Amino acid sequence: MAFMGGIGGGVTRDLLLSEIPAPLKTSAYFFVCMLMGLLGVAMSRYLQSKEEWFRTRVLAYLKSFSLPWFAILGAHKALDHNLGIFGAVLVGLIATTAGGVLIDLFSGITPEIVKPSEQLVTTAVLAGTVYTLLASLESGRDFFPVTLISVLVAFVFRVVAVREHWPSIVPRVEPPPART
Repeated sequence: MAFMGGIGGGVTRDLLLSEIPAPLKTSAYFFVCMLMGLLGVAMSRYLQSKEEWFRTRVLAYLKSFSLPWFAILGAHKALDHNLGIFGAVLVGLIATTAGGVLIDLFSGITPEIVKPSEQLVTTAVLAGTVYTLLASLESGRDFFPVTLISVLVAFVFRVVAVREHWPSIVPRVEPPPART
């Protein structure tokens, strides 16, 4: 699962952009993913008594911080391939969410991106859009400030959205009541 989650988004992005995925070129990705998976298991065992605190605080902040970077990297590579603004945002979204979707599907659970109040899709779209628009305005100049602004905007949005339990921007349709 660590390997699927670690490379899923990048491999999906590279395949969409007609590139050979880097994890197929070198074994370093495998070892880094396995090391991070083992670190995750060790942290889980150590913090088992504090699981709720760890999951709702530490992991939520780590995910809020890392999520925009994946969206920005995907959008950046899409812009390098001369895709337009919409294509760059879409590739950024797919690069951000594909690894998590693979983990959830192989684990037999509903993918997290379709659960209300997670704001994963909205955050990825926001990060990719801010980056793509600012990068288009900068047109080849220093992209580091553009990246930092995009990360900051998306990070603040997701932290506030999760903390305040904002509902998903996609309306959730309740299934009709079951007849008895």
